[in-house]
Amino acid sequence: MSYSKVVIILNISDYELINDEINKLNIPGISISNVKGFGDYVNEFNPHGLSNSLKIEIYTSSEQAENIAKVLSELANKMTEGGGVVAIEPVSKLMNVKKLELI
Repeated sequence: MSYSKVVIILNISDYELINDEINKLNIPGISISNVKGFGDYVNEFNPHGLSNSLKIEIYTSSEQAENIAKVLSELANKMTEGGGVVAIEPVSKLMNVKKLELI
């Protein structure tokens, strides 16, 4: 089985808009990080133009990654200004550290 990582970066205020949808996708686990950056939206009040955002990372099968990215992309279109980006990255190896074995 091949694996992928789905990454979405979105406005920090928009997480509540996608929280329920993420739960509906039956994802076994996600990682959420606070990040700073800019894209379409530049924070004019920050000397570097950076704004606070969330980065969500989901490791899943490559088959599920396409559907997850599609759902998250559709949600991003409904978000506030600077909605975000969604990416799918290939994973060459995925290891369950708790069991110390390749998945």
